[in-house]
Amino acid sequence: HTVRRQSIKRGEPRQMPSLPHTAESTVREEHFSSRRKQLEDYLTNILKMPMYRNYHGTMEFIGVSQLSFIHDLGPKGIEGFIMKRSGGHRIPGLNCCGQGRMCYRWSKRWLAVKDSFLMYMKPDSGAISFVLLVDKEFNIKIGQKETETKYGLQIDNLSRSLILKCNSYRHAQWWRQGIDEFIRKHGKDFLTEHRFGSYAAVQENTLAKCPNFPIYTPLFNLVSWVVEYEDESLCLQATSAVFFIYLYFLRLSPEIFMKRPVVEGNRWRLDCILKRKA
Repeated sequence: HTVRRQSIKRGEPRQMPSLPHTAESTVREEHFSSRRKQLEDYLTNILKMPMYRNYHGTMEFIGVSQLSFIHDLGPKGIEGFIMKRSGGHRIPGLNCCGQGRMCYRWSKRWLAVKDSFLMYMKPDSGAISFVLLVDKEFNIKIGQKETETKYGLQIDNLSRSLILKCNSYRHAQWWRQGIDEFIRKHGKDFLTEHRFGSYAAVQENTLAKCPNFPIYTPLFNLVSWVVEYEDESLCLQATSAVFFIYLYFLRLSPEIFMKRPVVEGNRWRLDCILKRKA
């Protein structure tokens, strides 16, 4: 804190805003609105000071992270610290070879909910450790019977069963309800199966087209094209190429899986397909 205080620029406010001293139990009902305004002003002044705004305790209290308000990642859902259990992958080779509790490892992570995925990050570095996509098998369960964990929360999709441990049953209910309501409001298109077995809905009134397929479907861009035609036809087109494979849209992630669910490791990941052909 001494280093942080010394590194504050001269123009930045240094005075710590004062918190109302009156106890909540002594505030009269007619003064509730003014009391609420005092607390709002206090938090607003705290967030105007970079030293306190970026403090991990403040971010945890408000429930935000460095990825909360990035527009391209979609709307902000609930966030917070939680204990997650290792394992649960449906991909062969990613789980411990043993069985039972001795092979599990619990780690504290920051869990963030977005419209089409959940992700957890390491609290010390902020590095993203895992991303769980929302798909047609997305489901949430709570309770010790379902999760084999006291105050447990289990989140399933096609690639993993993620086990989380909460502080209480009420805490688990809060996470379950918050995730379920947010996903059903903002990510409902990913919960159902669409044509060609895709997890993404058809994008209407878009400019790009794919003339090499028998169905000329207007799509948002090549990413949407890969997502919608994410089946064996694309993989066969790439694996049967003899002379070249032409990639037009260079902002496509090379780590996208051309076949889902992932049951053969990274075999059908785009960069691995291109490497095999090269």
